[in-house]
Amino acid sequence: MNISENLYLNFHAHKQEPADDEIVIQSLFLHDNLITPKSDKIFFTSGLHPWHANQLSVKEIEYKLTKLIETKSIIAVGEAGLDKLKGPDLETQERVFKAHIKVAEKYSLPVIVHSVKTHNEILKLKIDLNSNVPWVLHHFNGSKQQALDLIDHGFYLSLSYHIDNGNSRLSQYLGELPIDKIFLETDDFNVDIKNLYKVASKKFNIPDQELRKQLIKNLKKLINE
Repeated sequence: MNISENLYLNFHAHKQEPADDEIVIQSLFLHDNLITPKSDKIFFTSGLHPWHANQLSVKEIEYKLTKLIETKSIIAVGEAGLDKLKGPDLETQERVFKAHIKVAEKYSLPVIVHSVKTHNEILKLKIDLNSNVPWVLHHFNGSKQQALDLIDHGFYLSLSYHIDNGNSRLSQYLGELPIDKIFLETDDFNVDIKNLYKVASKKFNIPDQELRKQLIKNLKKLINE
């Protein structure tokens, strides 16, 4: 993966097209059977979102993910995870999530994690499964202690519009996080990725260009490039 360190990385998005100075990692829903065209500006991850956890069997998940990985169509597995507010029961969600982790471990790929009110359960799973691949908890907006606990256990955190909300906890402690463990994302919201970089560069007290280089470096480390 030959990526310029001068580009803005949008780590997790849905259908957003990158501007000339951007790279976007699009998250595809595994049950949609989308074909992923090759591009040097758009990369892909794929997984069965916990909201859809009852739409594919474990065998179907493993087969579809394996096919995408072996054709080099995706750079990470997910998003998958747990959600207490939406989707089928947590037992079903957890069984499906474990199927993703199994495949990710087999192919040494990172896991993109969706977690709503389940950060403790997600962390416990990573510990109990002794997972050796990195997990990225996307759209994180938890407490500082949660953030540090997750990072201490090998997680990366991908952050979105909450960093620009003065009322959010995350905006208050963002600059105290290890910069080599974060990403920035728009998810599926109407957010300007460049504005997130502007906010984060101020919080970390570094130039915008240095932040761009750091997050590209984080990506290359994440995917062993």
